Amino acid sequence: MARPSPLQIYALLDKSNCRDCGRDTCMAFSTDLLERKVIVQDCTHLMQDPKQAKKREKLIALVSPPQKSVVVGLGERQCIIGGEEILNRHQLTYYNETAIFMEIADDDPDLEATAKYLTNLVIERMGDVLKVNGIALRCVSGDADQFKLAAKKLTEVSNLPVMLACMNPDILLAAAMEIKELKPLLYAATKDSWEQVGKFTVENKLPVVAVSSDLDELMSLSASLQKLGVKDLILDAMTVFGPGNVALTYDNIMKLRISAIDKGNVNAGFPVMGVPAAYWSQIKTDGDKKLWEHQYQEIIMAAIMESIDTSLIVLHSGKKEEEIWTLLAIMTLRQSVFSDPRIYPAVDPGVYEIGEPNNMSPIFVTSNYRLTKIPVEIDIKGANVDAYLLVVDSEGIGIESAVAGGQFNAGSIAEAAKEFGAFEKVNHRILIIPGMAARLSGALEDEADAYVVVGPRDSSGIGKYMKEQWKPEEFMKIYADLKE
Repeated sequence: MARPSPLQIYALLDKSNCRDCGRDTCMAFSTDLLERKVIVQDCTHLMQDPKQAKKREKLIALVSPPQKSVVVGLGERQCIIGGEEILNRHQLTYYNETAIFMEIADDDPDLEATAKYLTNLVIERMGDVLKVNGIALRCVSGDADQFKLAAKKLTEVSNLPVMLACMNPDILLAAAMEIKELKPLLYAATKDSWEQVGKFTVENKLPVVAVSSDLDELMSLSASLQKLGVKDLILDAMTVFGPGNVALTYDNIMKLRISAIDKGNVNAGFPVMGVPAAYWSQIKTDGDKKLWEHQYQEIIMAAIMESIDTSLIVLHSGKKEEEIWTLLAIMTLRQSVFSDPRIYPAVDPGVYEIGEPNNMSPIFVTSNYRLTKIPVEIDIKGANVDAYLLVVDSEGIGIESAVAGGQFNAGSIAEAAKEFGAFEKVNHRILIIPGMAARLSGALEDEADAYVVVGPRDSSGIGKYMKEQWKPEEFMKIYADLKE
């Protein structure tokens, strides 16, 4: 499916350059709309002028991705699921990361404590904050009152979006009625319950999951639900484990995505979900394997799903502090897969204080590639070193590549030291450059009028380097002798 151009979008605007949208021109709005920095509704002229209704409808159709997006929950933790327009990340970028929902049973005595833990769970990594996106409340009790009570308790202690998971439509809809104002996701509409569940979701404007292991049947369910008026739909072709079944699960997800994104099938054009948590109901866990080995199998499936841009996954492992490794693995992978390949992740250049540096503290030099700067900073802190970190604009490229490409050079380092007053903060003119930039040392001494020492190739060696090789008095004497 071809991506529209800014000019195609611009042709449907009134070209008044009114700036009501916060952009200087309608062309700027067109570009930002294409990049999803604004939405059609931000154009007040288009939205409020009845004469432009046809253009508005055309524009919405033009910029709508082939895979629709679905919003679950309300407020600051609401979750946008799906809405992608390419199959592979390198073709453009993925816009909405895989949503991670953690399942909790409705009869779990620790339901409230677990919900609080998941709500407050924050993992900071490489400048990003990693969080769980929602909770899947699973009806294990089979009791409508218990499921409703659990839903109420859950939403009282957590503002995370909720998926209500129950295959009995009467129990499902009774619980949904209890918390419908919070826009829960209903799981599920099946070949037996689609009409009952579908009508309820239309009446209450709720998102719903259509489930079938047969893709033809799933497409039929999608078409039927859409005819009822369902707009917020998620597709689940079911997750199966065992010999050969991981490949089957993978194939079904990819078939749905290809059908939507490459072939424009309107019945497949919705977010796709998977349930790695299904492992625990499909595999015997009372054999020779240890608990972590079973958890590992679940996480492998989750990793496969994330790598192919599955819109939402439901996990069982990770609800307890001692199981944090499972979430850390999945969140770390997600952070990588859903970074934008079109831009280098960069931080602002400048001089950063680490700890409580004084006038004799070392000045380390690094690039402004985020995945270089942040680990260097972490390693300096981990070594209990009070220091200054001079971050040089390398166009967001890491040290080794930037040295080879010329973005990290003696001139740029010297210019940064001068611009940010690095030597004004200390009583020395010593710079510690990364080992990967050792070849710049001679030229940098001339450019920056400084004594340059070569640090470790990897910042993990900073602690050892400071203990064994950091000799500022000796370096200052050598610098003074050279100046004479």
